[in-house]
Amino acid sequence: MAKSKNHTGHNQIYKNHRNGIKKERRPRKMSMRGMNCRFVRNQAFAKRGMKCTEEEKVERLAAQKEAQKRMEEKKVVERAERLK
Repeated sequence: MAKSKNHTGHNQIYKNHRNGIKKERRPRKMSMRGMNCRFVRNQAFAKRGMKCTEEEKVERLAAQKEAQKRMEEKKVVERAERLK
């Protein structure tokens, strides 16, 4: 005689519920595994760079505005030379 029954799910649900079926916990922090390592490294430096006090933030903003003004002046001079 050949066997006819190959599998049964009998008692499996009971066994699973003995320990309780738990939801998978959501991670608090996203895993960086498998990401572009250059991006991960740069992101860490960027996060570290954003940590600063209000005074440092004001100084940094002033320096950025000054640099932007210098770039605009340089751009105007280059444009004038190019159009001559």
